[in-house]
Amino acid sequence: MAWQLKVGAVQMRSIGDLAANLETCRALVGQAAAAGARLVVLPECFSFLGRGEGDKMQAAEVLDGHGRVLTALAELCRKHGVWIIGGGTPETVPGDPKRAYNTAVVVDPVGALVRTYRKVHLFDVDIPGGATLRESDGTVAGTGLEVVDIDGVTVGLSICYDLRFPELYRKLVDQGAQVVVIPAAFTAHTGNAHWHVLMRARAIENQVWIVAPAQWGKHNEKRESYGHSLIVDPWGTVVAERAEGDGVLVHTLDGDAVAKRRTQMPVRRHAVLWKG
Repeated sequence: MAWQLKVGAVQMRSIGDLAANLETCRALVGQAAAAGARLVVLPECFSFLGRGEGDKMQAAEVLDGHGRVLTALAELCRKHGVWIIGGGTPETVPGDPKRAYNTAVVVDPVGALVRTYRKVHLFDVDIPGGATLRESDGTVAGTGLEVVDIDGVTVGLSICYDLRFPELYRKLVDQGAQVVVIPAAFTAHTGNAHWHVLMRARAIENQVWIVAPAQWGKHNEKRESYGHSLIVDPWGTVVAERAEGDGVLVHTLDGDAVAKRRTQMPVRRHAVLWKG
């Protein structure tokens, strides 16, 4: 029998207050677990979203299991018997007091940290009439890709701006990914233009399930996120969406849908590797 994995994608509006954000996570993870989710995915910046890139250092911690963020997630995993992917939290960089990694953490149902992924692509943009952000001012880029086995399902890890780089997702599929998580804090401006089309494209190209929990609304006078958390099937169909407001999307992913699309249209086998 093909695998099934019930997931919960959390949508929230983080602020510059770690304690308040963790309290919101507790409530929403509880909702997802009560609805039967086995895996709960939190958005990027779930632990902290301040006014500037430097503000995140208030929440940065060494991921040794003793910090406030990992301790809270481990307690939730044990309490509810779920996996949690924390979609992006500041991780201390040795020797750099002004910048942190933007790190996704995977915590298992007994509260153990089993995988981390440090965001590779940093959002340094200046769009006329839209967003002007330099994530690299407060963040150090990661260098490697990661997949993790969750109840026998290979899940690929990515964060927000990674969405714009299709080769990353093909590499995750090459490593066996059948589900990809894309936790995000997409700006309202870029989200309105590109969020849905990019999410659906990544699902279609790679014939994977996409789970994309998002930040929404005004975090402060400088930052507004698009919301529209999504779950997308391997055919590119949006099967669940939450436009705005705190809440959870819960949906059962299944391996049959992946196998069906990859059999009907074997695009990976047909791919030509262009040279020169």
